[in-house]
Amino acid sequence: MNILIATDGSEYADHALEFMLRFPFPRDSKMTVLTVVGDIPMLPAELDALNEAQIESLEQANKRLHEEAEELVKREGKRLRQDGWPGETMVRSGNPVEEILRTAEDIDADLIVLGSHGARSARRFLLGGVSDRVLEYAPCSVLIVKNKSGEEIPAAIEPGTNAPYRIMLAYDISEAASVALELCASLPLEENSEIRVVNVMPMITAYRQDVRQHINSIWLQKKQVMQAELEKSVRSLKWATPNVTTQLREAESVSDDILIAAKQAGSDLIMVGCKDKGAIKRFLLGSITHRMARYATCSVWAVRKKHRDV
Repeated sequence: MNILIATDGSEYADHALEFMLRFPFPRDSKMTVLTVVGDIPMLPAELDALNEAQIESLEQANKRLHEEAEELVKREGKRLRQDGWPGETMVRSGNPVEEILRTAEDIDADLIVLGSHGARSARRFLLGGVSDRVLEYAPCSVLIVKNKSGEEIPAAIEPGTNAPYRIMLAYDISEAASVALELCASLPLEENSEIRVVNVMPMITAYRQDVRQHINSIWLQKKQVMQAELEKSVRSLKWATPNVTTQLREAESVSDDILIAAKQAGSDLIMVGCKDKGAIKRFLLGSITHRMARYATCSVWAVRKKHRDV
């Protein structure tokens, strides 16, 4: 797996790196650490008004920003290498969203990892808005790492080892869900890891009794089909861990109920398949995935097939 880690040096980006060091990614994965730095913003009229001493000071300040960025990725890259992950570091200049997406394409990334929020500083990029846009337009899967509120920082583990995770797989009968299921089943999970496969059936409201009778029959059939699909998913996931359970739920809002289920189960990670609407242009995230990524109290891995413009 080719993984791009976007960082700005904030505590949220640090949570993302800690996640990387603890999560059981395939050991042949390659990690690339990226930070994006922008020069101090100045309008042309503002630049014209500067004297030579001020211009030199501005150049020195921008130089320092780039030096700090180099120091940041060097430090983060060292932490990954100490944990046994091969990879490289990059510093790019420009718009954070554009540079993250461009780098993901340049290195043919399978996954982009970034924190849910960033530092409000001129020398760093804000991962709050950046994560939303990267998630929407990325050519590959995106993992948004969140530090679960109210929980203590996990205890350190030995380099080269991983921690058990509680994963919730949001599942339906779709190609996107199958891709997420296949990925989840391929992870070398640690002992005591847990996977909960959840499907939420959107409730249909009908007020006429004759319509309700027809719907009830169809609804029962749909539940039987979905329950059978959930049982099939368990057989696939047994390769990853024996601790696999399923849950079939009904709710008016699919995304909200998945978030409720994840919170009730104490999940560390929600995995959900993204439904791609075509390779010619980037697809806009459906409301379900978007809401889960934004409002989940745990990390969210939006799984999609890599695609390229043609």
